[in-house]
Amino acid sequence: MYLGIVLVVLAILAAIGGIFGGGVFTIVLVPLAVIGAVGAVAAIVTARAAGITGTLSEPPHQPAAGPDSGEQTPGEKSATPDEYVEALQRSQ
Repeated sequence: MYLGIVLVVLAILAAIGGIFGGGVFTIVLVPLAVIGAVGAVAAIVTARAAGITGTLSEPPHQPAAGPDSGEQTPGEKSATPDEYVEALQRSQ
């Protein structure tokens, strides 16, 4: 995307330089615009060949709910403090 913007700016500057200034503007900017255009086309061709579309094909991965996330699995009942104390006393 940014490469296209740069190419448009270079093409405009090359046209203005060619019309008004000639010489060094045309010698420098036109080859730069051509190199940029060839690079952009090569990037598009290789991206399409690799199957890169520029969009997400699947939603981002959601991390599993851990003990510190505060989330509960369906059907899981949270324990009360009294239940924790009873479980601790039974384990001793």
